[in-house]
Amino acid sequence: MADGVGLEARMDELSARVRELEAIRELTKLRNAFHHCLNSLNWTGLGALFTTDAHLDYGSLGDVRGRTAIQEYYSTLLPKMVEFQGASEVVLMNFNQVHQVAVDGDRATGACFFEEHVRFDKEDLVYQSVGRFSDSYVLADGRWLFDRVELDHYWLVPENKKFRWPW
Repeated sequence: MADGVGLEARMDELSARVRELEAIRELTKLRNAFHHCLNSLNWTGLGALFTTDAHLDYGSLGDVRGRTAIQEYYSTLLPKMVEFQGASEVVLMNFNQVHQVAVDGDRATGACFFEEHVRFDKEDLVYQSVGRFSDSYVLADGRWLFDRVELDHYWLVPENKKFRWPW
């Protein structure tokens, strides 16, 4: 029966690999949902992607804890940007790229790069933003959620007729 034991071990190994791949897929869907909610201004949906005691660390742009506070942070972020720029409207499109995750049981970590286009209703107020999100995730009640999201903003540059890249 040595072959049966070897087969059982192989099945256990394959089952573990499938669970990891399924987790990676679910985490990628979670990260995609984050950007979809952000782009569609769905603050309730965005808040639902976080644990109740999650931590959002945007550095100098804000640091909040808890699902409710995170939802409130996002719901007030764009109006604050509009007010700061003296505009009356802003359109934001955020695109995620190169999502990488490492799964360890019911916890995981990940990183995702993003490109963001921010357009105010004034012609000369158009910006391109690039950076990285570093995430911690937790599997809660069979669903992956963000436990921590940290923003590392690489740059925010104007994208208009007056600005030219140096190269």
